[in-house]
Amino acid sequence: MHIVFLVHCFPVKGKATGGAANYVANMAKVMSANGHLVEVITESKEKEIFEWNKIIIHKICATRGFLDTGKRMPTYKKLLKNVSRSYWYNREVAKIHKEKKIDIIQSVNSYGLAFLRKKNIPYLVRLSDYPALWSGANRPEFDFNKCVASRRLDEEVQFIALKRADALIVPSVLVQRLIKDRIGIEPRLIESPVLIEDDNKVIFKENFESDQYFLTFSELNYRKEIHIIAKIVDQLLDQYPDMKYVVCGRDKLILYENKYIFVSELFKLHVTKNIDRFVFMGEISERSRMFSIIQNARFCILPTRVDNLPNTCLEAMALGKMVVSCTSDQGTSVEQLIIDGYNGLLSTIDDAESLYRKIIYAMQISEADRELIQNRAKERVKELTPEKTYIEMMNIYKETIEQFKHIHSK
Repeated sequence: MHIVFLVHCFPVKGKATGGAANYVANMAKVMSANGHLVEVITESKEKEIFEWNKIIIHKICATRGFLDTGKRMPTYKKLLKNVSRSYWYNREVAKIHKEKKIDIIQSVNSYGLAFLRKKNIPYLVRLSDYPALWSGANRPEFDFNKCVASRRLDEEVQFIALKRADALIVPSVLVQRLIKDRIGIEPRLIESPVLIEDDNKVIFKENFESDQYFLTFSELNYRKEIHIIAKIVDQLLDQYPDMKYVVCGRDKLILYENKYIFVSELFKLHVTKNIDRFVFMGEISERSRMFSIIQNARFCILPTRVDNLPNTCLEAMALGKMVVSCTSDQGTSVEQLIIDGYNGLLSTIDDAESLYRKIIYAMQISEADRELIQNRAKERVKELTPEKTYIEMMNIYKETIEQFKHIHSK
């Protein structure tokens, strides 16, 4: 089968680039390992075609003229940027299809790549987010219900794109429910596979890894509650003078008190007394290096306002780490993975005191109880094997292709 994936960024050479990108990388590897011809179209500042792990990577300049500075972009500009993305991605699809027939396209829903899809190729979308909710959660103030009710034009285009797909899949019950309510189509639920591997067969050892440390690794934005974490670091390090706090993630601009500052600056404003025991690592490109940092952490603090079965939690749990995250009345999707007190801990979203108390509890439980929680965490994601996901995805691919043929043969 000839499968082409579309994704806005891709972790070539083991680089970590976020949930959707790592999901596509995992699936591309799984499909390629099972003998399928796999190509990936992804975004870049320069055009390039090369082979990586027997997967053909097409880098295209899909958003030329739309520089992402991290600052909020006007609605009309977001709309133009998304339409431009869809045009250039699907133009590349047409080129590939002309050279060798594509059996199926698998796209992420981010930015509405399916909006200008080619109608002569079966098209499946894997939902990576719920547009209005994700953009709203990245702002200082967050209201779940208001975000779900949003009808901004740039977001509406992404929902139109979903209706144009031949099939939809989603990893979380939360997003599955929201999409069904919004467009009247219920995506198929398939949880993401977990691939923990050492791409470069190198064991990394950071200068802090001989010490005990708390770890946060994620996108560094409001959705991932980085503003809440910043508030409690000093308090935690006061409480535990033998501990350090490590943060890994790309340093990016966020709106704070009516001006844009980098996340590293936000931490400097809040972590004043124990700055010598706070380690801001920035983005860790090598996945094997990141896995080493996770394995050596005391546990992982990964709060989120809303998510879609986050890879950070999956990876930490797969590596046998206890995770402290968040839930809410509406749900964050993390509760699909973690049962509070059983295989991890859940605090309340946007509540620094709640998160702080959960971390204190995690520090105070016995070693035997911590090991039990960590083993249960590992067991929860043990079932998310590449082999299982491969069978599920092949069934969906075949169904989608057959249905596509049936419709177009009339």
